[in-house]
Amino acid sequence: MINTLILGVVSATAVTGIALVVGYLASRRLVPGHQALPILAMAPIAVPGIVMGVGLFLVYTRPPFLLYGTLWILIVAFVTLEMPAGFQQVQTALRGLHVELEEASRIFGATRLQALWQITAPLLRTTIIATWSIVFIGVMRELSAAIVLFTSQTKVISVLIYDLNESGDLAAISVLGISMLLITFAVVLA
Repeated sequence: MINTLILGVVSATAVTGIALVVGYLASRRLVPGHQALPILAMAPIAVPGIVMGVGLFLVYTRPPFLLYGTLWILIVAFVTLEMPAGFQQVQTALRGLHVELEEASRIFGATRLQALWQITAPLLRTTIIATWSIVFIGVMRELSAAIVLFTSQTKVISVLIYDLNESGDLAAISVLGISMLLITFAVVLA
């Protein structure tokens, strides 16, 4: 349970932050090659989770990046797999915010960061919360990559439920399933 909660919070926060930066840079066309940013952010949707898990296993079990056996490899996998969902949420919200709002504040002397903090951020508050919640819930139930990348110290709820299903322990599965449901309901309600 602890591993799942840690992975959910860290992955949701990372995806939301990265999606905000990438979405803002792409929608406001602030960097050269901004056309490629949405393509890169959406690319993981084309890769099945099990293939992503095997690829990460092959990459991160050899030096110089020995992440296998740690929560870091699961964080990398979950952030990669959930990035398209987070990016789509943020991109849609940013398209609804007109650039003129930021430009008007800059005309009155605000810097780009002040305009972001005082104009754009408050308007994106609900999108940020919704994106975080959607990614958190997606990480809580992710099985395909986790089943390839977990170890005994990094087991998550979805893998535990899968293992218990193989052994036929329906009572434990029910308890874990209800626990997951309560956690996701609490996140959505909050």
